Amino acid sequence: MKSALLYGKGDLRVVEIDIPEIGPNDALVKVKVCAVCPTDVRKYRTGNQSVHSYPVNLGHEWTGDVVKIGDNVENWKVGMRIAGAGFEGYAEYAKLDKGYLNSGMVLELPDKVSYEEGTFVEPLADCLHAVKDRAKVKAGDTVAIIGAGQMGLQLMMIAKSVGAKVIVSEVAEERLEYAEKFGADHVVNASKENPIEAIKKLTKDWGTDSVIVSIGNPTAIEQGLNIVRKGGRVVIFGGAPQGSIVQLDPNIIHYREVELTGSNWIGTIEINLQLYQEALDLIASKKVPVAEFITHRFTLDEIHKAFQVQENKEGLKVMIIPP
Repeated sequence: MKSALLYGKGDLRVVEIDIPEIGPNDALVKVKVCAVCPTDVRKYRTGNQSVHSYPVNLGHEWTGDVVKIGDNVENWKVGMRIAGAGFEGYAEYAKLDKGYLNSGMVLELPDKVSYEEGTFVEPLADCLHAVKDRAKVKAGDTVAIIGAGQMGLQLMMIAKSVGAKVIVSEVAEERLEYAEKFGADHVVNASKENPIEAIKKLTKDWGTDSVIVSIGNPTAIEQGLNIVRKGGRVVIFGGAPQGSIVQLDPNIIHYREVELTGSNWIGTIEINLQLYQEALDLIASKKVPVAEFITHRFTLDEIHKAFQVQENKEGLKVMIIPP
């Protein structure tokens, strides 16, 4: 079978390997779709972000069909459509052991959720964690989202679903149009106006209750600290390039009692696995219309083109379709 494996920094190859052999505690899945996560591109370019050994399959937002089941695997059947988990997705087949199958991170897809929509379960769960657990957004809040890529838009739509008013700051006109299309209350073109001044004006100099920085940009983090109100929260959601340095005025945090925190996956200390099911429910209900985020599709052989599109910020969500 074909598999796209990262052999080192900048060394991504589509290779022929054997279809995994399963044991009594495993299941074999035919991968149908794998979405490109911006983190995959960063790992490819920088070699960091938890890559401990090579080669590695970076695909972790994928869906497929169960085609073989080991004798000791319960609750799963051949023919089930699943949203996968783990770094297996850039390949024709993936092997999952029963521990992972029953971890809460692998879910059966309902009929009304397509394979492509199912690839959003993992990233949408991450966004739920950022909005609900870290930014602690509640109905009536005003939230600023810095960055309107596909993750920023998911953050925005979750905040809207909670009942918050959302202001989106972005430098790309096309992405601002997406933000307006998907329900932003206000958008700020940060390439044409000072986002700090613009958002302060929109909030009558009060500031927002929280800011979620969806891009790994030190300047955006600094902006967030100057946008949030006294006692508010700034959440760093997007991973920054290795070695990035943020310059901040500690008096902003001290005198205004601002909380600066991070959001990683579905939790680093307390892992909230329930968010996977919550994300799938949002997708199934169409409350977050993730299918509308998909702008590009490539074959597995075209994975370098797919990564380039994602890196160049062309469109929004990129899909890889294995043979």
